[in-house]
Amino acid sequence: MMEDRQVHMPRPKEKRAPVIKDVAALANVSVSTVSRYLNDSPRISDESRERIAHAIKLLDYHPSRVARGLVNAAMKSIAVMTSDTTLYGSAMTIQGIEDEARANNYPVSISKLDDDSAEGLRASITMVMDQNPSGVIVMKYDELAAKALHMLPDTVTKVVIAGDREPDLDQVDLRENQSGREITEYLLSLGHSNVYHVTIPGGGGGYSRTAGWEAALRANDKPIPDMRHCSWLPSDARELGHAMAGIEGLSAIFAGNDEIAMGLIRGLEDEGKSVPEDISVIGFDDHPLACVWTPPLTTYRQDFPAAGRKAVELLLSRLEAREQGEELPPRFVELQGELVVRSSAAAPRA
Repeated sequence: MMEDRQVHMPRPKEKRAPVIKDVAALANVSVSTVSRYLNDSPRISDESRERIAHAIKLLDYHPSRVARGLVNAAMKSIAVMTSDTTLYGSAMTIQGIEDEARANNYPVSISKLDDDSAEGLRASITMVMDQNPSGVIVMKYDELAAKALHMLPDTVTKVVIAGDREPDLDQVDLRENQSGREITEYLLSLGHSNVYHVTIPGGGGGYSRTAGWEAALRANDKPIPDMRHCSWLPSDARELGHAMAGIEGLSAIFAGNDEIAMGLIRGLEDEGKSVPEDISVIGFDDHPLACVWTPPLTTYRQDFPAAGRKAVELLLSRLEAREQGEELPPRFVELQGELVVRSSAAAPRA
């Protein structure tokens, strides 16, 4: 007689309900972007919106309340936007930002702006906003960073370092206009009557060192020579020095930063000009190499780390006030620099 035996067949595996990560993977976007789509945010391209909608339909995805809330959950972090992290001023500012942020237990992410097209800037901004940072610090040292600032959404908390005044935002000003005036007036006090200026990229605007140079010449009833423009590269400044060596009556140059000043000095000397005997050259920033250059460079010292620290202070105090239901007025903080007199500038030859 055969015994009845029960045969236990394996139960089919239950199908897992799709989650927001599945939608993001299928649409090839970030989870934050899907969350913004679910909250009907305008900060999504039409292409991404179509891909997300198609992925939701294919997966039969039904968003949870948690998924919808992800877009509003800012991470405890600070994003920094700058066009160049290798320049002395930028690197020292970032150091100050990181020091102050670390002291307050805030991680920092750096977003380098290296594409000046509208599409490239939008991609950089999307990458920053996908992190849902607590706030963004924009180092507005040139035109590229200025463009990025005005493309950031109004909803994100922002602090600006340098550049023309942003009346609706917290801003740290390095008094570049006043600094440009002081440098130019110092050269005039030495007896120079024809002070040329070599600008840094995007160095215009009413608050700039260039505007200070022009204002000082105008106030002292001196001619305003055509500005010379240079890239950030000292090698380009050296080539510019070759060309400027032949300008008749040129006796003094105010360079947009120290690296440009160093390149100019080398280019002038290539053409047989002595600095400062034939042409005086003054830089800007007080780069660590300025004091050991030949000749030691007269320059204008700026406290970049202090600017970074102050920007973080402004950002965190605004975030704290908003948590308590308060809204602070826009704040404008000025940091004074100082003229550092060395050997690259002297009275002109008789």
